[in-house]
Amino acid sequence: MTANPQQHSSCMMQEDIYGLLAAMLQKEGDYLCQNYLDTDSADDTEIDVDTCRSKMCQWIYQVVDCTRLQRETAAVAVSYLDRFMCTTSSSAYKARYDRKEYQLVALTSLYIATKIFEPFALDASLVSKLSRGLHTTEEIIALEYEILTALRWRVNGPTSFQFVNYLLELLTCEDKTKTLLYERSHFQTELSTGDYTLIPLRRSVIAVASVLNSLECLPKDSLSLNERIRFAEAISMATGVDIFSPVINTVRIRLLESYTQSSGYSLEQVGFLPIVDSKPPATNTKSADIDSSPGCVMKERAISIEQSIS
Repeated sequence: MTANPQQHSSCMMQEDIYGLLAAMLQKEGDYLCQNYLDTDSADDTEIDVDTCRSKMCQWIYQVVDCTRLQRETAAVAVSYLDRFMCTTSSSAYKARYDRKEYQLVALTSLYIATKIFEPFALDASLVSKLSRGLHTTEEIIALEYEILTALRWRVNGPTSFQFVNYLLELLTCEDKTKTLLYERSHFQTELSTGDYTLIPLRRSVIAVASVLNSLECLPKDSLSLNERIRFAEAISMATGVDIFSPVINTVRIRLLESYTQSSGYSLEQVGFLPIVDSKPPATNTKSADIDSSPGCVMKERAISIEQSIS
């Protein structure tokens, strides 16, 4: 896990940053996830994975905060959870039909993440206690190996948090302005962790959208128009991402909505990099009633985003 570049490298050469980002972009291809709520094969006996996932994400962040772990570790743990659920593992299959099994996968994913990225890992017995006796130490240890095997031991992929760090190193500005960009961008990446619709996206795409939103809400006198243009061009060049693409537009809107809902504060966009809120037109009332359940909406949004990047 990469530390904040602002903390240890205030004078990184741009060539080095571009090189690091290029390596991360190549590596993230091995850590892609997919929509595992397949509407075509959905079974009435399946659990509401989205609801379970949302609750487990909240629980993981609570544990991380209470134990003073890095918040990025929580995002890594959820990444393990999602990627494991996409595999053909028997435990992943069972977790789609049993809430208790799904919770066990989430617990074990956090256990693995702390062992790899934290100086002091959570002991399996402590994780068992955190489950309030629902899962034994033996179950957690046994599932650990199954998860690692199913993931083919790929447990060190780049995160949105890391992408944000290095993207912001491409910008030269006052420390106060950059600190604000770090804080707001990191918060958006954390919010994206709990958003099932963003699962199919590359972490770099989420990072770019987060940084653009943060850049757009800066006061006009904190960064000149030319500086904003140069930084936006540098982001596009470093990542190969079209910052005006429909995908970036959709993700930016999604993150802005999540930010407002979570903090009660709106990141007002100044208009340099405009976004288009292209909500679908009103449909037939009868058909809307049929497919307006939270589960259907969540699946459709995930599939929509997944199709747009394929």
